[in-house]
Amino acid sequence: MIAGLPDKKRGVERLSGVIALLISFLVVAAIFTALDIFPEYINIHEDLSYLGENLERLRLNTWIWFVNSILIIVFGPLILMSFLPFGRSSSYLAAFLVSTTGIIYMLSAVNGHNLIFLVSDYLKSAGDETDIMASLAYKIMVNKTNLQLAAYTLAGLSSMILGLLIASTGHLPRFIGWLAIFGGMIYASFGWISIDNILFTAGRLLFIIALILLGSFLLLRGLKRRDKN
Repeated sequence: MIAGLPDKKRGVERLSGVIALLISFLVVAAIFTALDIFPEYINIHEDLSYLGENLERLRLNTWIWFVNSILIIVFGPLILMSFLPFGRSSSYLAAFLVSTTGIIYMLSAVNGHNLIFLVSDYLKSAGDETDIMASLAYKIMVNKTNLQLAAYTLAGLSSMILGLLIASTGHLPRFIGWLAIFGGMIYASFGWISIDNILFTAGRLLFIIALILLGSFLLLRGLKRRDKN
């Protein structure tokens, strides 16, 4: 055994655990800061005025997702580094999906920042200029919604693959893997149906619980090596 290798491995696992816990905290924060912010897409001028009234909450929510997207991108390679020493090639797929999810969330956050700037200018404008800004804002809002739906799907798939990795190896308690699998399935499916659906909420809750447990075990105990005799 190479000297210092176990300590290095535990360092990666602890860092993975800390980032997983931070991600779960920021996801919860993003959910609560997004409550009653986004309009109903009925009248774009009324929607933009409504966003203007909640601009600070929208800005906070956007920054939360921007920071979270960076953590998610970093979390992918850490998952790879944690599981690959155990000979699991599926860790490549898990890492790729996790990091890709982070990239999608980053693009969504960028759209959120663009929307904030546009709403700020919209509130100061008048006449025909408001119609042009309203049209641009509507395109940004639709694009942001589509990115969010894509992120739901990728987050769900990431959770399923990571859950299968956990459940099949036994290096972490298998129930964490099953929570991630079921949560991911619901999260990916019902995000396209309705985010107000109770099943989507249940899937997101399972996903968050699995992420918290994953982070806690990686931080406090690490992966359990099952040596073959």
